[in-house]
Amino acid sequence: MVIVLFCFQFAEAQNSQEWAEARLAEMSLEEKIGQLFMLRDQSNKGDKYVSEMMDYIEKYKIGGVCFFQGTPEKQAVLTNKYQQKSEIPLMIALDAEWGLGMRHKSAAISFPKQLTLGAISDNTLIYDMGRSIARQLKRIGTHVNFAPVVDVNNNPGNPVIHYRSFGEDIYNVSTKSYAYMKGLQDENVYACAKHFPGHGDTDIDSHYDLPVITHGIDRLDSIELMPFRVMTQLGVKSMMIAHMSVPALDNRPNRPTSLSRSVITDLLKKKMHFEGLIFTDALDMKGVAKNFTAGEIELEALKAGNDVLLLPMDIGKAIETIKSEVKLDRLDEELINNRVLRILKAKYELGLYQSSPISNTTNIPAEIMDNNLLALKSKLYEKAVTLVQDKYELLPVRNIIPEKIATVCIGSPELTAFQKMMSRYSINKHYFTDKIINPEKKASILKGLNGVETVIVSLHGMSISPGKNYGISSSAFDLIFQLNSTKKLILVINGSPYALKFFPEVSAIIQAYEDDSLMQEAVAQVIVGVNRFEGKLPVTAHENFPVKTGIMKAGLMRLGYASPESVGISSDSLLAIDTIIQEMIDLKAAPGCQILAAKNGKIFYEKSFGYHTYEKRRKVRKNDLYDVASVTKTLATTIALMKMHDEQFLNIHKPISDYLSELDTTNKANLVIEDILAHHSGLPGWIPFYKETLDSQSTKAKRLEKYYRAESSDSFNIRITNDIYLRSDYKDSIYSYIYNSDLKPNKDYRYSDLGYYLFKKVIENESKMSLDNYVEESFYKPLGLNNTMFNPLDKIPAQRIVPSEKDDYFRCQVVHGHVHDMGAAMLGGVCGHAGLFSSAGDMAVLMQLLLNGGS
Repeated sequence: MVIVLFCFQFAEAQNSQEWAEARLAEMSLEEKIGQLFMLRDQSNKGDKYVSEMMDYIEKYKIGGVCFFQGTPEKQAVLTNKYQQKSEIPLMIALDAEWGLGMRHKSAAISFPKQLTLGAISDNTLIYDMGRSIARQLKRIGTHVNFAPVVDVNNNPGNPVIHYRSFGEDIYNVSTKSYAYMKGLQDENVYACAKHFPGHGDTDIDSHYDLPVITHGIDRLDSIELMPFRVMTQLGVKSMMIAHMSVPALDNRPNRPTSLSRSVITDLLKKKMHFEGLIFTDALDMKGVAKNFTAGEIELEALKAGNDVLLLPMDIGKAIETIKSEVKLDRLDEELINNRVLRILKAKYELGLYQSSPISNTTNIPAEIMDNNLLALKSKLYEKAVTLVQDKYELLPVRNIIPEKIATVCIGSPELTAFQKMMSRYSINKHYFTDKIINPEKKASILKGLNGVETVIVSLHGMSISPGKNYGISSSAFDLIFQLNSTKKLILVINGSPYALKFFPEVSAIIQAYEDDSLMQEAVAQVIVGVNRFEGKLPVTAHENFPVKTGIMKAGLMRLGYASPESVGISSDSLLAIDTIIQEMIDLKAAPGCQILAAKNGKIFYEKSFGYHTYEKRRKVRKNDLYDVASVTKTLATTIALMKMHDEQFLNIHKPISDYLSELDTTNKANLVIEDILAHHSGLPGWIPFYKETLDSQSTKAKRLEKYYRAESSDSFNIRITNDIYLRSDYKDSIYSYIYNSDLKPNKDYRYSDLGYYLFKKVIENESKMSLDNYVEESFYKPLGLNNTMFNPLDKIPAQRIVPSEKDDYFRCQVVHGHVHDMGAAMLGGVCGHAGLFSSAGDMAVLMQLLLNGGS
């Protein structure tokens, strides 16, 4: 790795004024004029483009570079190259309203757009985003972010601002603009409030023409100018001037605000007292270039009061025009000196007086895609999701009955991230279709929805064009309205909130703002009650849906999914799991497994490894079931007893004989349920019941025929395996052994299975249901757990069940789908201490239930 070393040789300076004055004194007129300009560059254009920029730096002594497309790593490399070439350090800028991903789409993270952020109540998250973006910008040598957009978006037909604004409420726009600005500037990156005096209420894109704002000064002062005034008072370091015609501020025909002294000098500087750096918007945009020529544009912009002339059409002509005006005494050189002095002082504040190269550029890609930033992005989306309407209290979905709920995604050619997340909550009936739904596809979807009660329709691939119905086709409208009249419909709009105007009659509507996969996952988890509904509309979409509409609803405490970083865990620390599990498999400690880790109610790691057996015929999948052995005590028996205690069907502080009268004449009569649960009852650890049914004279496991048959019958109906059936009355023998067992003389801790045999009877006596049916109806079904059950072979294919072991001591076969524990097997696969099968995912839900106190 080669690190370029360079430094700028300047005398020591005590402050920005002294440093700037010293630099200014050394500069020629041409060098001063060059400092006024910031040129466009891209890091993906190749050597010829780089060579041209190097020539501009050498020939015109330009003051800065604004980067656009490319990659962060290449931009950093070019920045080093350009800084080394420049005698005065360059100010580097980027238009990164939603982060580096705005320009480096495939190589960096895109945070939510400002309209999405406008729905969030917690502005500290926007501050955190500002700081995060600033750190990324600094890492690649960038000093100015042309953000935030401070425009008040009060025109639904605005083709250029729309999702770039925080919305229509001036206070929301002001506070969020400040939070974003504060985050940037606390990391010493200049924020740039734009587009002064306010580009929100236009229906023309200034990239292509000159918009006209016809409002009077009172309206402008109370709405458009207000957030800029707030930003000025709170210390924003720079502003960008828009290309608009505002006759109330400058009534000259076709005079853009960017070339207006009345707007920039008289209003912004003198009346509003803004003292920061002033950038023009790009001077090659048609909003200014349509009515003015190259050279003339830059001269007028300078005279109007701008400091930095951004992206001139012709740098050579612009410099020559300004230079000529000075030579002809039509432009005071002192004006240029003042502007350059402001630019140099800004460079000093940004640390450019001691510039050093960007180091370790090869590490940038990994640093830019930091998982902590993705966690913040997910959090922002989660907090923005807005419940606009819920006429019949459909949300959040409390009872997930898989066969009664389905999703339909319109505008996606494949299963969406939203649908995949819903599948994690047992909602597996999914349909997707193109934006235009042909009759055959519609018929197929409707047929598939027969018997479904609740349909969640999500709109994807939307646009911001009101003239095109925001990308919603007439066939999509037809399907939505038909479903709204026949089903319980939940509509999710993954796009412009202005599309809400079409759906005031829809029973439940969620506004999701963006089609990002992380937003889709956030919406899914809010729907099922993992997180709260907290968002509020940042704009008015319809008379029924005014700005600030948003129904606040608590979640259901369901276990959710999140990145490790979102719960304070480093993703890198989890890499060791793969190594450990591979070692386990290599050493043949086990052929495979499921691993799940959760914290703060969120699963942050879930992965399957290896195979069901060493023959490697079937890989382990997340919904495969394992015999969870003694975890049955917790996730079946104990929770059942807790529920029954809460409902006063029994009292765990009483003797167990109160609920099992047959214990009255035994030494178990006075054992208290609570003590048995805590393994402080004196019960022995276990009894090997199965040994009493084997031939004690045989050296190999030989089952006695008086106890076993190969086929089921009335007298032999306790299934041990598919070809081993135990005598029907042997259950009584098992309990007789327990009743007659000795107790320890003291009640010190001793782990015991036997009390849980008794608990099975207690639960069944008091509930009038079998243990497996009771926990199924009370817990597993309400929680939507499809992978937790006793005797799984009766309910699911054997391929989904992982074999337990090769038994050579009792069953003399591979135990597969039948409970491994011998005592539980001899009771038909259902007992209080063993018999339960589950997956890591289902077990996590049950464990979270306990952490939540039963919810």
